[in-house]
Amino acid sequence: MSGDISTPVSGMTGAGGGDLLRLTGMATGLDVDAVVKKMMKAEQVKLDKAKQDQQTIQWKQEAYQDIIKDIKDLQSSFFDSVSSDKNILSGANFAPFTVSGADTSIATFTPEVGAKAGKYSIEVKQLAKGAGVTNTLSGKSLSTPLTDIGISGSIKLVLNANSVANDINVTLDNTSDTATIGDLVNVINNQTGGSVKAAYSELTGEFKLNTSQTGSDTSLAIKKGSTASLSTILGFSALNSEGLTTADWTVSSTSTDTATGTIQKGQNADVTITPPGSSTGTPVTDKATNNFTIDGMTYTLSSEGSKDASGNPIPVTTSATVGQDTDKVYDKIKGFIDKYSAIMDKIQTKLTEKPDHNYKPLTDAQKSSMSAADITNWETKAKQGILRNDDNLQNMLNDLRSAFNTAVSNTGLSLGKYGSNSIGIDISADYKKPAHVDILDTAKLKEAISSKPDQILKIFTNVSTAAAETTSDGSKKYDPSTQEYKEDGIFTRIKSILEKNAGNTNVTLNSSILTSYANKQYDYSITGTGGKNTLPDQIYEQQLAIGKITDEMSTKQEKYYQQFSKLETAMNQLNAQQSQLSYMLGQ
Repeated sequence: MSGDISTPVSGMTGAGGGDLLRLTGMATGLDVDAVVKKMMKAEQVKLDKAKQDQQTIQWKQEAYQDIIKDIKDLQSSFFDSVSSDKNILSGANFAPFTVSGADTSIATFTPEVGAKAGKYSIEVKQLAKGAGVTNTLSGKSLSTPLTDIGISGSIKLVLNANSVANDINVTLDNTSDTATIGDLVNVINNQTGGSVKAAYSELTGEFKLNTSQTGSDTSLAIKKGSTASLSTILGFSALNSEGLTTADWTVSSTSTDTATGTIQKGQNADVTITPPGSSTGTPVTDKATNNFTIDGMTYTLSSEGSKDASGNPIPVTTSATVGQDTDKVYDKIKGFIDKYSAIMDKIQTKLTEKPDHNYKPLTDAQKSSMSAADITNWETKAKQGILRNDDNLQNMLNDLRSAFNTAVSNTGLSLGKYGSNSIGIDISADYKKPAHVDILDTAKLKEAISSKPDQILKIFTNVSTAAAETTSDGSKKYDPSTQEYKEDGIFTRIKSILEKNAGNTNVTLNSSILTSYANKQYDYSITGTGGKNTLPDQIYEQQLAIGKITDEMSTKQEKYYQQFSKLETAMNQLNAQQSQLSYMLGQ
């Protein structure tokens, strides 16, 4: 009988297992599995150590990702340029005013620093518009084939918006004559890069072609050589009478559609504004857009007046009452400081937290004898100190502390609680929280907001006009020694520092310091010796090491079993000889 019977099974690992079911020690009486396990103990310790090291790196990666998540949340809450309310650098957030009473379907009023309290009125005669043409196509839809309106074959359109040097070529492949009005709208919008907009309304039947830019200086031309029959749906038969350049426009009427089209020349907004303290309005006709700022008040126009039978404008009017609201600005600043300081305190805690070396990552064998709750409690303690004295995080905190500590040039204001120019905000005096920021004197800050709004805006949000300086390797230099840094406001500096470490607002994948270190793997070599030592690189290196140790263990373990197998064979032979001898002697 063989001393070693092996049957393939799955899911077994370690000494005495692997992928084999072994029946050993039957001849010798030895517990071979136990003996091999003891012989493999040193190798198992080495494997456990490698897995523990990998787990430690993974925990560090998770801790980094958690901090990055906090920073991204801060950025999206206070540095989102898309939303004024979520952009702490927007001047509107530093204007201590309330607004009420406006008909926003006509215009909105947004007071910024420099505006005054009181009643504002605006009379809108006309909106700023771009140049363009409109034609009505009765009974058509976006899915109507172009052949139904007299256009057959592929289309080439040469547009020029605002007399720029480069014409815009728009092409639509319609060799199969299946393209629709919707297809034409899409190619114009996509291929002009937004400088010209096409639109078709199924409700009104209006096909519009307009420049995106507005104002009296805008123009739109279709150059000679464009598909002639396209002119019909755009109504170019009326262009000559509008005084436009006939040399550029293609005039044709080959379609059965008889609409002539309406020409829209570029125009400025035409409004009359009455600010607080004035009994008469002031005409404003030089604004080329529908969003403009005058004396600290930003007006956004939404609709215009109609015209009487003689073509004279009948304006629409709306008013807004602007009141003082110092608390609004204070709450915005405080909201930022509170969220910012909470993150800084969390990072500082991680940097100073001492590890307990009695708690290391658990091995598989240790976990097998513990409850889930005990494992969670153990790992919580094992994770302590995982980021202690981390260089990347410490450097970021030092930079952020400098953002507050370095005076902003030419503001006439300073941090601190004392002095006529102080604003009641300062870095914490608690040495355990060196990057924490406190509002030490609420009354002093509110007084500065109320009486010195221009200076408050500058100390927090100013953007330097100084040229950026570079280091010897060509990268941007941004520290207290540069003129740009000195002129930038405190929140402007913080924005730059956070972008350097966590990337731009609302951008998750980036090459910033923290994000790259936590998430970017550079090394895919078979040796694991390349890369930039990021955490994914370190994890990959550990994976390779674990694989190597596992292979060596498997080889060594198999060698031991083979040796014991030979011993079993020898013992079987010896037992057989003894049996034979006993039989012979018994005879």
